Amino acid sequence: MRIAHLESSLNWGGQELRIIEQTQWLNENGYPTWILARSGSAILREAKARKLPNHEIEFRGSANPKIIKELLDFIRTQKIDLIDAHSNRDASYAMFAKWFSQVTVIRSRHVTTPIKNSLLHRLIWKTGNHGIITTAKAVNRMILELGLASEKNIYAARAGVDSQRYNTSVSSNQLRENLNIPDDHHVISNIGMIRKDKGQLYFVKACELIAQQFDNVTFLQIGEATVDTQSYADEVKQYWESSPHKDRIRFLGYHSDIERYQAISDIVMICSIGTEAQTRLVSQAFLMRNNVVATNVGGLPEMIEHNRTGLICPAADPSALANACIELINSEKLREEIKDNAEHYAYKEMTFERMMEGMLQAYHNALSHLPVNR
Repeated sequence: MRIAHLESSLNWGGQELRIIEQTQWLNENGYPTWILARSGSAILREAKARKLPNHEIEFRGSANPKIIKELLDFIRTQKIDLIDAHSNRDASYAMFAKWFSQVTVIRSRHVTTPIKNSLLHRLIWKTGNHGIITTAKAVNRMILELGLASEKNIYAARAGVDSQRYNTSVSSNQLRENLNIPDDHHVISNIGMIRKDKGQLYFVKACELIAQQFDNVTFLQIGEATVDTQSYADEVKQYWESSPHKDRIRFLGYHSDIERYQAISDIVMICSIGTEAQTRLVSQAFLMRNNVVATNVGGLPEMIEHNRTGLICPAADPSALANACIELINSEKLREEIKDNAEHYAYKEMTFERMMEGMLQAYHNALSHLPVNR
């Protein structure tokens, strides 16, 4: 099976990282796989940096004849069996590839934002693929409610991560020392791109409430904004600057070695208020034995069993987020019970191998003209 991942986004985020890591795994496991992306895109730069097979293609508009021909030529010359299209724009080009070649097309959907339901978008969803892979059952429900596919032809993939990278053997002492975090401090982290739907403003507000009760807690935000989300980042940092506890809340920017920051974290707080599918941050945290406090948005409740593998809170409610963290800080027994349950579950269901096992089955089903979710 020879595979091409299509991604038209220029930015970098969890979706693009997931595509990169899947591509790397597929190539290492005997499935030649390419990334097709726009010149100047973050995912293309990362593919080249990792020496992954890649091809520049300017996904512009939704039906440019020149781009359609270039895609068809690539499919023919590289003998591609299956295309996995990850964003709206490249999904339209994948549709033409399905119509004008023998290639099998998977459409992937990574986010829980509302699906456009115009006549054109319905045409692409209903005729432009052989099967759909999502990153949360919440996304499946959205597609079903709009009548864009049958239940048997939508597969919700697990949010798997590399258990060789994310585990409790990762050393934290040096980083903790570099950041001057006292040994007796609990560390509460928020990890991810700074943008409104990720809820960092609620993270800072929750940190303030916790800091009012505890002197021995340090708060970390790891991630940065894009050009499009800089105004929200400015709003968050302006609020942070006005906080009497601002010295306890540190914005550290983007770091690719995220496991080192999770290694020093006791609690990972996920404050999303929208567009959250099954984030792999939960899987990473479970394997790293971080306690997870998260909102009840999108696919998060699918991943976290409240009071068993994590704590779930209402979205946009800093008091609820703070109280959940305080409950964990105050009870070592609760912390350890939840971490034990979460780690056990993650090694059973959330490894990268487990995720790719399901992905490959969906791919093979589509190639065999079978429902992807059988």
